[in-house]
Amino acid sequence: MSARRILLLTGTRTPHRPSRPLAARLADYHPAPDGALPGAACTGAEGDLFYPEPDEDDEITEEVAAAAWWAERRAKMICAGCPVRLMCLARALERHEKYGIFGGMTAAERDALHQRRLRTAARARRALGGAA
Repeated sequence: MSARRILLLTGTRTPHRPSRPLAARLADYHPAPDGALPGAACTGAEGDLFYPEPDEDDEITEEVAAAAWWAERRAKMICAGCPVRLMCLARALERHEKYGIFGGMTAAERDALHQRRLRTAARARRALGGAA
């Protein structure tokens, strides 16, 4: 296939690359008024998949723990390919979600990220305060 034909079909000389950069494509995503993120990869997936903690009345056995671990992995794989993953994660951090997987992170991982951000901000304030 000639380069001219590829250019006409795809809008770019390299058919494996889209004509618009990722940032421009992501700018098209806007949250719906009800809080939903249109285009999310988790649309239509089981809700329990994103809340893999076992029920309170379930006895914690190796099988239950393994099922929760696999559910977490599947949810994170869905999130990994999601075009609105970062927006979902940002919203979960803003709302201080205590349970579930949002933006590919568990509650513990989001908590660790929040603590890291706080430490980084405190270091930056100390560095600026010491320089002034």
